[in-house]
Amino acid sequence: MTTHMPHQSIGFRYQSNLYLLTLKGIGLQTITSHSYSWDNSSRRDSHCLLQYTVTGEGAITVNHTSYPLKAGDLFLIDIPGNSHYYLPDSSCLWEFLYLEFSKECLPLLNRIYRSLGPVFSILDCPALVQELLQLYELALTDRLNAVFENSKAAYSLWMDLLDHAAGHSLPAASQIDAAKDYIDRNCASPLLNLDAIADHTGLSKFHMSKEFHKKFGISPGRYLSRKRLSLACGLLLENNGYSLSEIAEKTGYANNNYFGKVFKAAMGMTPDQFRRQNTSYDIMKVDYSPEHRLLTPPAPPDK
Repeated sequence: MTTHMPHQSIGFRYQSNLYLLTLKGIGLQTITSHSYSWDNSSRRDSHCLLQYTVTGEGAITVNHTSYPLKAGDLFLIDIPGNSHYYLPDSSCLWEFLYLEFSKECLPLLNRIYRSLGPVFSILDCPALVQELLQLYELALTDRLNAVFENSKAAYSLWMDLLDHAAGHSLPAASQIDAAKDYIDRNCASPLLNLDAIADHTGLSKFHMSKEFHKKFGISPGRYLSRKRLSLACGLLLENNGYSLSEIAEKTGYANNNYFGKVFKAAMGMTPDQFRRQNTSYDIMKVDYSPEHRLLTPPAPPDK
């Protein structure tokens, strides 16, 4: 689709006292080296990045959630931020078109993020794909050098992205399934809480919690606690050599003391007592059910 286009990168810098949304950089790249890796948490540059996969496959992790990037996929991120994109071991090639925008687009990015998340496909929208390629062609042919022409083209793209997001928002039921899946995949992260789950779904915390309980019969907070305790029980009964502090860290608890309080409140014994009750198996699968012991865990420690 882009074989006739040169693989180049073009940057734009303007002197203006107007706070305009502008395209700061654009480029077409083909990556084949697995050393290609951008950890955006420590980057010094500041912009919003839109990246469209043309062929091959890449990968990105955003807020501890990993996404494969296949042809037709687009991701939106704020840099610097909690994200990391790279060429995964499973792929030998990743061709993509990237566009860097000034931070004036951040409210628009957040609006799209709430509807579609950080990664979504635009294969069903060929007009949007064509607009991306046309923007690259305008840059190649020096037709974005004036600040107002640049800003006009940038705004046009973002308005079309917003329009696409409005027509493809996930229904609430799918968002609640997404919340459960997000907990399942990230329960071991100490950063996972109700705010993070709500942000991932694009719903308010109150509405997400209400709909989650309606669908699954359990609150998202209690479901997260159940997942963490199940994971902790399994690790405690395996012959893995982990200390209690290491298990607390691997199961999303702030520290060993808080882990011990939560575990004893839920299980009626300390983690060490639970571990000693059965050590005859190499691997023990455990599903902790809160129905066995409906006790409220203590409040987390102050930060």
